[in-house]
Amino acid sequence: MDHQQQDFFNRMRRVAHRAPRSTFHDGPAETRAQQRNRRLNEMLERNKAEARGYTSEPRLKTSQIAAWVLALALGVLAAFLARFLRFQVTGNPASTSPDIEFALDVIAAIFVAFLIREALSLSAVKRIGAQFAGILLAMFTMHNAVHAMPSTFEGLFSRDWVQHVQQTTRAGTFNVLGRSYDI
Repeated sequence: MDHQQQDFFNRMRRVAHRAPRSTFHDGPAETRAQQRNRRLNEMLERNKAEARGYTSEPRLKTSQIAAWVLALALGVLAAFLARFLRFQVTGNPASTSPDIEFALDVIAAIFVAFLIREALSLSAVKRIGAQFAGILLAMFTMHNAVHAMPSTFEGLFSRDWVQHVQQTTRAGTFNVLGRSYDI
């Protein structure tokens, strides 16, 4: 066996011992477009694997749970801010109908939640449902906080608004479109 054949067999042995999925770094460096395309392909493969249920990651990580809880809290905050802003604009605690009041509050809260997400550059596409649940939770139960802390809400809204809420709702209830359900 001559020298060239020996070099060839040595190279073949080295290649055979490499990991099956290792990448070869021979040749020109990747361009930004190639790196982006490679990352996108990896993400697509991961998403396909998750859709089939073959993921090596645990189901819910602590950070994912915290993100869902924060999305819910963001929805609650958006609902509170929407009611506060609506009261500051109208100044009228009473409206024509609980249905109209609820619809206005929900639409305003969705808009406020969107503004908060954009202002903070949050990527919450997967958590929009949790934000909406937070909005609904706040809309259905905010009157309980008014009953528990009337002086705080008098400072934020007005005494007339607090009295209106206390006269039209009961404490310890879940208020849905003007109907109260005990919690």
